[in-house]
Amino acid sequence: MPTTLKDIAKATGLSTTTVSLVLNGKPHRISQEKCRLIKETAKKMDYHPNRLAVGLIKHETKTVGLILPDITNVFFSEVAKGLEDVLREHGYHLLLCNSNDRHEQEISAIRMMNNQMVDGLIIVMSSETVGEKEKQTFAALKRMKRPVVLIDCFNESGGFSTISIDNFKASYIAVEYLVSLGHRRIACICGPLGLKTNDDRLRGYTAALSDSGIPFEKALICQGDFRYQSGYDAIPVLLPKKPTAVLCLNDMMAYGAMNALNNQGIRVPEDVSVMGFDDIFFSQITSVPLTVIRQPASEMGQKAGQVLLAELSAHAEPQQIVFEPVIRVRKSTKAVNNGNGPLGVC
Repeated sequence: MPTTLKDIAKATGLSTTTVSLVLNGKPHRISQEKCRLIKETAKKMDYHPNRLAVGLIKHETKTVGLILPDITNVFFSEVAKGLEDVLREHGYHLLLCNSNDRHEQEISAIRMMNNQMVDGLIIVMSSETVGEKEKQTFAALKRMKRPVVLIDCFNESGGFSTISIDNFKASYIAVEYLVSLGHRRIACICGPLGLKTNDDRLRGYTAALSDSGIPFEKALICQGDFRYQSGYDAIPVLLPKKPTAVLCLNDMMAYGAMNALNNQGIRVPEDVSVMGFDDIFFSQITSVPLTVIRQPASEMGQKAGQVLLAELSAHAEPQQIVFEPVIRVRKSTKAVNNGNGPLGVC
Protein backbone atom coordinates (compact mmCIF):
# COMPACT_ATOMS: atom_id res chain seq x y z
CA MET A 1 0.00 0.00 0.00
CA PRO A 2 1.30 3.51 -0.79
CA THR A 3 2.26 5.75 2.11
CA THR A 4 -0.43 8.27 3.06
CA LEU A 5 -0.43 11.57 4.94
CA LYS A 6 -2.00 9.72 7.87
CA ASP A 7 0.95 7.30 7.93
CA ILE A 8 3.42 10.16 8.11
CA ALA A 9 1.35 11.91 10.79
CA LYS A 10 1.37 8.73 12.89
CA ALA A 11 5.12 8.26 12.43
CA THR A 12 5.93 11.87 13.43
CA GLY A 13 3.31 12.24 16.16
CA LEU A 14 1.86 15.26 14.38
CA SER A 15 -1.59 15.93 13.03
CA THR A 16 -2.57 15.02 9.45
CA THR A 17 -3.41 18.69 8.85
CA THR A 18 0.09 19.77 9.86
CA VAL A 19 1.69 17.15 7.61
CA SER A 20 -0.57 18.15 4.69
CA LEU A 21 0.28 21.85 5.01
CA VAL A 22 4.00 21.14 4.84
CA LEU A 23 4.03 18.53 2.08
CA ASN A 24 1.55 20.40 -0.12
CA GLY A 25 3.48 23.66 0.18
CA LYS A 26 0.61 25.63 1.70
CA PRO A 27 1.08 28.71 3.91
CA HIS A 28 1.69 27.79 7.57
CA ARG A 29 3.45 28.81 10.80
CA ILE A 30 4.94 25.41 11.55
CA SER A 31 8.46 25.42 12.99
CA GLN A 32 11.44 24.58 10.80
CA GLU A 33 12.24 21.65 13.07
CA LYS A 34 8.81 20.07 12.50
CA CYS A 35 8.99 20.81 8.76
CA ARG A 36 12.35 19.05 8.56
CA LEU A 37 10.98 16.07 10.51
CA ILE A 38 7.97 15.77 8.23
CA LYS A 39 10.02 15.97 5.01
CA GLU A 40 12.66 13.49 6.23
CA THR A 41 9.96 11.05 7.35
CA ALA A 42 8.14 11.39 4.02
CA LYS A 43 11.38 10.63 2.17
CA LYS A 44 12.16 7.60 4.35
CA MET A 45 8.63 6.25 3.89
CA ASP A 46 8.77 6.84 0.09
CA TYR A 47 5.75 9.14 0.14
CA HIS A 48 4.38 10.36 -3.20
CA PRO A 49 1.31 12.56 -3.58
CA ASN A 50 -1.84 10.93 -4.97
CA ARG A 51 -2.03 12.49 -8.42
CA LEU A 52 -5.77 12.00 -8.73
CA ALA A 53 -6.39 13.64 -5.38
CA VAL A 54 -4.08 16.53 -6.27
CA GLY A 55 -5.79 16.76 -9.66
CA LEU A 56 -9.18 17.21 -8.04
CA ILE A 57 -7.82 20.21 -6.14
CA LYS A 58 -5.61 21.78 -8.81
CA HIS A 59 -7.65 20.63 -11.83
CA GLU A 60 -4.54 19.07 -13.36
CA THR A 61 -2.83 15.70 -12.99
CA LYS A 62 0.36 16.38 -14.97
CA THR A 63 -0.59 13.31 -17.02
CA VAL A 64 -1.12 13.06 -20.78
CA GLY A 65 -2.90 10.14 -22.43
CA LEU A 66 -1.71 8.37 -25.59
CA ILE A 67 -3.88 5.92 -27.53
CA LEU A 68 -2.13 3.83 -30.20
CA PRO A 69 -3.61 1.24 -32.57
CA ASP A 70 -0.74 -1.26 -32.39
CA ILE A 71 2.12 -0.96 -29.89
CA THR A 72 3.91 -3.90 -31.57
CA ASN A 73 4.47 -1.67 -34.62
CA VAL A 74 7.81 0.03 -34.00
CA PHE A 75 6.63 3.18 -35.76
CA PHE A 76 4.14 3.80 -32.96
CA SER A 77 6.72 2.89 -30.31
CA GLU A 78 8.97 5.61 -31.72
CA VAL A 79 6.08 8.09 -31.67
CA ALA A 80 5.53 7.25 -27.99
CA LYS A 81 9.20 7.69 -27.13
CA GLY A 82 9.42 11.08 -28.85
CA LEU A 83 6.28 12.23 -27.04
CA GLU A 84 7.43 11.00 -23.64
CA ASP A 85 10.82 12.71 -24.01
CA VAL A 86 9.07 16.08 -24.42
CA LEU A 87 6.55 15.48 -21.65
CA ARG A 88 9.22 14.41 -19.16
CA GLU A 89 11.14 17.65 -19.74
CA HIS A 90 8.03 19.55 -18.64
CA GLY A 91 7.17 17.40 -15.62
CA TYR A 92 4.37 15.39 -17.26
CA HIS A 93 3.76 11.65 -17.19
CA LEU A 94 2.45 9.49 -20.04
CA LEU A 95 -0.49 7.07 -19.77
CA LEU A 96 -0.54 4.62 -22.70
CA CYS A 97 -3.41 2.56 -24.15
CA ASN A 98 -3.41 0.11 -27.06
CA SER A 99 -6.66 -0.07 -29.05
CA ASN A 100 -5.59 -3.18 -31.00
CA ASP A 101 -6.73 -1.22 -34.08
CA ARG A 102 -10.36 -1.66 -33.00
CA HIS A 103 -12.83 1.22 -32.83
CA GLU A 104 -14.71 -0.21 -29.86
CA GLN A 105 -11.52 -0.47 -27.80
CA GLU A 106 -10.56 3.04 -28.91
CA ILE A 107 -13.81 4.44 -27.48
CA SER A 108 -13.26 2.49 -24.27
CA ALA A 109 -9.72 3.89 -23.99
CA ILE A 110 -10.97 7.46 -24.42
CA ARG A 111 -13.48 6.93 -21.60
CA MET A 112 -10.76 5.49 -19.38
CA MET A 113 -8.48 8.45 -20.09
CA ASN A 114 -11.30 10.80 -19.18
CA ASN A 115 -11.91 8.94 -15.91
CA GLN A 116 -8.19 9.13 -15.14
CA MET A 117 -8.44 12.92 -15.55
CA VAL A 118 -5.58 13.23 -18.03
CA ASP A 119 -4.80 16.85 -18.83
CA GLY A 120 -4.78 16.19 -22.56
CA LEU A 121 -4.86 13.34 -25.06
CA ILE A 122 -2.90 12.31 -28.15
CA ILE A 123 -4.40 9.65 -30.37
CA VAL A 124 -3.64 7.63 -33.47
CA MET A 125 -7.06 6.43 -34.58
CA SER A 126 -7.74 2.82 -35.55
CA SER A 127 -8.15 1.81 -39.18
CA GLU A 128 -11.80 1.03 -38.35
CA THR A 129 -12.47 4.63 -37.35
CA VAL A 130 -14.02 5.93 -40.54
CA GLY A 131 -17.45 7.31 -41.44
CA GLU A 132 -19.96 7.03 -38.60
CA LYS A 133 -17.34 5.49 -36.30
CA GLU A 134 -15.10 8.52 -36.76
CA LYS A 135 -18.00 10.76 -35.74
CA GLN A 136 -18.44 8.67 -32.59
CA THR A 137 -14.74 9.01 -31.73
CA PHE A 138 -14.82 12.79 -32.26
CA ALA A 139 -17.92 13.05 -30.06
CA ALA A 140 -16.15 11.10 -27.29
CA LEU A 141 -13.05 13.30 -27.60
CA LYS A 142 -15.05 16.51 -27.46
CA ARG A 143 -16.89 15.34 -24.34
CA MET A 144 -13.52 15.25 -22.55
CA LYS A 145 -13.26 19.05 -22.89
CA ARG A 146 -9.48 18.78 -22.96
CA PRO A 147 -6.85 19.49 -25.61
CA VAL A 148 -6.48 16.66 -28.16
CA VAL A 149 -3.86 16.08 -30.86
CA LEU A 150 -4.40 13.61 -33.72
CA ILE A 151 -1.38 11.86 -35.27
CA ASP A 152 -1.02 10.02 -38.58
CA CYS A 153 -4.41 8.32 -39.13
CA PHE A 154 -7.45 10.59 -39.39
CA ASN A 155 -9.91 11.58 -42.10
CA GLU A 156 -10.98 14.92 -40.59
CA SER A 157 -9.38 17.17 -37.99
CA GLY A 158 -12.57 17.46 -35.92
CA GLY A 159 -11.39 20.89 -34.80
CA PHE A 160 -8.30 19.39 -33.11
CA SER A 161 -4.59 19.81 -33.79
CA THR A 162 -3.13 17.30 -36.24
CA ILE A 163 0.35 15.93 -36.95
CA SER A 164 0.95 14.16 -40.25
CA ILE A 165 3.21 13.75 -43.25
CA ASP A 166 2.35 14.85 -46.80
CA ASN A 167 1.16 11.36 -47.75
CA PHE A 168 0.30 12.20 -51.35
CA LYS A 169 3.75 13.67 -52.01
CA ALA A 170 5.42 10.79 -50.16
CA SER A 171 4.05 8.10 -52.46
CA TYR A 172 4.48 10.32 -55.50
CA ILE A 173 8.22 10.73 -54.95
CA ALA A 174 8.56 7.03 -54.11
CA VAL A 175 7.10 6.03 -57.48
CA GLU A 176 9.08 8.78 -59.18
CA TYR A 177 12.27 7.31 -57.70
CA LEU A 178 11.41 3.76 -58.81
CA VAL A 179 10.61 5.00 -62.31
CA SER A 180 14.02 6.71 -62.41
CA LEU A 181 15.52 3.24 -61.91
CA GLY A 182 13.67 2.00 -64.99
CA HIS A 183 10.75 0.27 -63.25
CA ARG A 184 7.42 0.37 -65.03
CA ARG A 185 5.59 -2.50 -63.37
CA ILE A 186 5.38 -1.12 -59.85
CA ALA A 187 3.08 -3.00 -57.50
CA CYS A 188 1.67 -1.42 -54.35
CA ILE A 189 0.76 -3.10 -51.06
CA CYS A 190 -1.51 -0.58 -49.34
CA GLY A 191 -3.41 -0.33 -46.08
CA PRO A 192 -7.18 -0.43 -45.47
CA LEU A 193 -9.16 1.51 -48.06
CA GLY A 194 -11.24 4.43 -46.78
CA LEU A 195 -8.50 5.72 -44.49
CA LYS A 196 -7.40 9.16 -45.68
CA THR A 197 -3.79 8.37 -44.82
CA ASN A 198 -3.86 5.31 -47.06
CA ASP A 199 -6.03 6.88 -49.76
CA ASP A 200 -3.70 9.89 -50.06
CA ARG A 201 -0.75 7.54 -50.48
CA LEU A 202 -2.62 5.63 -53.17
CA ARG A 203 -3.47 8.87 -54.97
CA GLY A 204 0.21 9.79 -54.94
CA TYR A 205 1.05 6.36 -56.39
CA THR A 206 -1.48 6.62 -59.22
CA ALA A 207 -0.67 10.26 -60.00
CA ALA A 208 3.05 9.51 -60.32
CA LEU A 209 2.34 6.58 -62.65
CA SER A 210 0.13 8.80 -64.80
CA ASP A 211 2.66 11.61 -64.94
CA SER A 212 5.32 9.08 -65.94
CA GLY A 213 3.17 7.74 -68.78
CA ILE A 214 2.65 4.37 -67.12
CA PRO A 215 -0.86 2.87 -67.36
CA PHE A 216 -2.56 2.18 -64.04
CA GLU A 217 -3.34 -1.50 -63.37
CA LYS A 218 -5.68 -2.27 -60.50
CA ALA A 219 -4.28 -5.82 -60.41
CA LEU A 220 -0.95 -4.41 -59.20
CA ILE A 221 -2.55 -3.12 -56.00
CA CYS A 222 -3.03 -5.45 -53.05
CA GLN A 223 -4.76 -4.33 -49.86
CA GLY A 224 -3.12 -5.13 -46.53
CA ASP A 225 -3.64 -3.96 -42.97
CA PHE A 226 -0.24 -2.39 -42.17
CA ARG A 227 0.86 -5.61 -40.45
CA TYR A 228 3.72 -7.96 -41.37
CA GLN A 229 1.52 -10.90 -42.36
CA SER A 230 -0.52 -8.90 -44.86
CA GLY A 231 2.69 -7.90 -46.66
CA TYR A 232 3.77 -11.55 -46.73
CA ASP A 233 0.39 -12.73 -48.01
CA ALA A 234 0.30 -10.10 -50.77
CA ILE A 235 3.32 -11.46 -52.63
CA PRO A 236 1.71 -14.68 -53.99
CA VAL A 237 -1.16 -12.52 -55.24
CA LEU A 238 1.13 -10.03 -56.98
CA LEU A 239 3.81 -12.32 -58.45
CA PRO A 240 1.67 -13.57 -61.37
CA LYS A 241 1.46 -9.91 -62.48
CA LYS A 242 5.30 -9.87 -62.75
CA PRO A 243 6.14 -6.63 -60.93
CA THR A 244 9.75 -5.47 -61.00
CA ALA A 245 9.23 -3.31 -57.90
CA VAL A 246 6.89 -3.38 -54.91
CA LEU A 247 6.03 -0.22 -52.99
CA CYS A 248 4.76 -1.08 -49.50
CA LEU A 249 2.88 1.68 -47.70
CA ASN A 250 4.53 0.90 -44.39
CA ASP A 251 7.72 -0.84 -43.27
CA MET A 252 6.07 -3.76 -41.49
CA MET A 253 4.35 -4.89 -44.71
CA ALA A 254 7.65 -4.41 -46.55
CA TYR A 255 9.37 -6.85 -44.16
CA GLY A 256 6.64 -9.39 -44.86
CA ALA A 257 6.95 -8.85 -48.61
CA MET A 258 10.75 -9.28 -48.59
CA ASN A 259 10.56 -12.49 -46.58
CA ALA A 260 7.86 -13.90 -48.87
CA LEU A 261 10.01 -13.12 -51.92
CA ASN A 262 13.05 -14.67 -50.28
CA ASN A 263 11.12 -17.84 -49.40
CA GLN A 264 10.22 -18.24 -53.07
CA GLY A 265 13.81 -17.87 -54.18
CA ILE A 266 13.30 -14.35 -55.55
CA ARG A 267 16.16 -12.02 -54.73
CA VAL A 268 15.75 -8.47 -53.39
CA PRO A 269 16.75 -6.26 -55.14
CA GLU A 270 18.33 -8.28 -57.98
CA ASP A 271 14.98 -9.67 -59.17
CA VAL A 272 12.44 -7.39 -57.46
CA SER A 273 13.02 -4.06 -55.75
CA VAL A 274 11.11 -3.42 -52.51
CA MET A 275 10.45 -0.03 -50.96
CA GLY A 276 8.92 0.74 -47.56
CA PHE A 277 7.28 3.70 -45.88
CA ASP A 278 8.19 4.82 -42.31
CA ASP A 279 11.91 4.23 -41.76
CA ILE A 280 11.64 2.56 -38.39
CA PHE A 281 14.89 1.42 -36.76
CA PHE A 282 14.86 -2.15 -38.10
CA SER A 283 14.74 -0.93 -41.71
CA GLN A 284 18.43 -0.07 -41.43
CA ILE A 285 19.52 -3.46 -40.09
CA THR A 286 17.49 -6.04 -42.04
CA SER A 287 19.53 -8.50 -44.11
CA VAL A 288 18.80 -6.22 -47.07
CA PRO A 289 18.51 -2.68 -45.66
CA LEU A 290 15.23 -1.19 -46.79
CA THR A 291 14.85 1.83 -49.06
CA VAL A 292 12.04 3.90 -47.58
CA ILE A 293 10.02 7.06 -47.50
CA ARG A 294 10.99 8.44 -44.11
CA GLN A 295 8.10 9.29 -41.81
CA PRO A 296 9.81 10.87 -38.78
CA ALA A 297 8.00 9.01 -36.00
CA SER A 298 10.00 10.35 -33.07
CA GLU A 299 9.85 13.92 -34.34
CA MET A 300 6.10 13.59 -34.88
CA GLY A 301 5.70 12.44 -31.29
CA GLN A 302 7.83 15.32 -30.06
CA LYS A 303 5.85 17.85 -32.08
CA ALA A 304 2.56 16.41 -30.80
CA GLY A 305 3.81 16.91 -27.25
CA GLN A 306 4.90 20.47 -27.94
CA VAL A 307 1.56 21.36 -29.54
CA LEU A 308 -0.42 19.79 -26.69
CA LEU A 309 1.65 21.56 -24.02
CA ALA A 310 1.13 24.87 -25.83
CA GLU A 311 -2.62 24.31 -25.73
CA LEU A 312 -2.47 23.40 -22.04
CA SER A 313 -0.36 26.37 -20.97
CA ALA A 314 -1.49 29.14 -23.30
CA HIS A 315 -4.80 27.92 -24.72
CA ALA A 316 -3.22 28.03 -28.19
CA GLU A 317 -5.38 27.53 -31.27
CA PRO A 318 -5.34 24.09 -32.96
CA GLN A 319 -2.57 23.60 -35.49
CA GLN A 320 -2.20 21.40 -38.57
CA ILE A 321 1.45 20.32 -38.77
CA VAL A 322 2.54 18.56 -41.97
CA PHE A 323 6.03 17.05 -42.27
CA GLU A 324 7.81 16.87 -45.61
CA PRO A 325 8.66 13.34 -46.81
CA VAL A 326 12.19 12.34 -47.82
CA ILE A 327 13.63 9.18 -49.39
CA ARG A 328 16.27 7.10 -47.64
CA VAL A 329 17.96 5.00 -50.34
CA ARG A 330 19.43 1.70 -49.14
CA LYS A 331 20.05 -1.71 -50.72
CA SER A 332 16.52 -3.04 -51.35
CA THR A 333 16.14 -1.14 -54.63
CA LYS A 334 18.19 -1.08 -57.81
CA ALA A 335 17.86 -0.43 -61.53
CA VAL A 336 15.34 -2.66 -63.25
CA ASN A 337 16.34 -6.21 -64.14
CA ASN A 338 16.90 -6.56 -67.86
CA GLY A 339 15.38 -9.99 -68.09
CA ASN A 340 18.11 -12.16 -66.59
CA GLY A 341 16.33 -12.89 -63.29
CA PRO A 342 13.47 -15.35 -62.59
CA LEU A 343 10.75 -12.76 -63.23
CA GLY A 344 12.09 -10.92 -66.23
CA VAL A 345 10.50 -7.71 -67.43
CA CYS A 346 6.98 -7.59 -68.85
